[in-house]
Amino acid sequence: MTDKFPFIALLEAKNMVKTKQRLPKYKQRFLEDLQYGLEHSVNYFADENKQTRESWIVHEFLSNLELPFLETEIITSPSDPPDVIFRDALFEIKEILDHGRRRHQEFKEQLIRSFTVEDPADLLSPCVLIYDLTPQDIIQLIEEKLKQLEKKYAPAVRFKLDLLFYINWIHHTLKIERMPDLNGLEKFGWRSITALFGWASIIYYASDAAPGFLQEKRSQLIVKTF
Repeated sequence: MTDKFPFIALLEAKNMVKTKQRLPKYKQRFLEDLQYGLEHSVNYFADENKQTRESWIVHEFLSNLELPFLETEIITSPSDPPDVIFRDALFEIKEILDHGRRRHQEFKEQLIRSFTVEDPADLLSPCVLIYDLTPQDIIQLIEEKLKQLEKKYAPAVRFKLDLLFYINWIHHTLKIERMPDLNGLEKFGWRSITALFGWASIIYYASDAAPGFLQEKRSQLIVKTF
């Protein structure tokens, strides 16, 4: 199956529905709700919505910090880099997914399957183990990416950018521990290095040139309160 949305496969799957026995109303409604959500996800994670997703990541990062702001202050940058501008912050967004995971393709395949199952319960994920992810684990993931990004961004460009990683690992939850030793991050040359993981925002590094609201939270893990 290619990265391009497989319309033919979807149409074939929908045609199969016409030959299947009608589901009870409550199951049919449940299935339609699932299909609506899956179709929305397929569209949302398409390439043309990349800027929307990046703005959402910055929104969630700032919300976890409990920093008062207006929605209009989160601006998609007219040039790349950066991806998103917030006040004096120039955010460059990078997402870290589970190794080998192809999220958009997952939703495409689930949507097609939703038109072929005999029972919508077959679409539900089985119970799985939830694993811990600590600040140390996250910075190790980030450091792998930082080494790769050195080849893509010149030092003069990195010095002006605030690097924000969105950690999107399924079946993982944050285990709050002491922040690790962060002395080695300065050598990568970014103005700041931060992360978003669920309800937590982590400021791993903020140089003296970084925006003030990041310097104030330097080397801190902040979990959103409700």
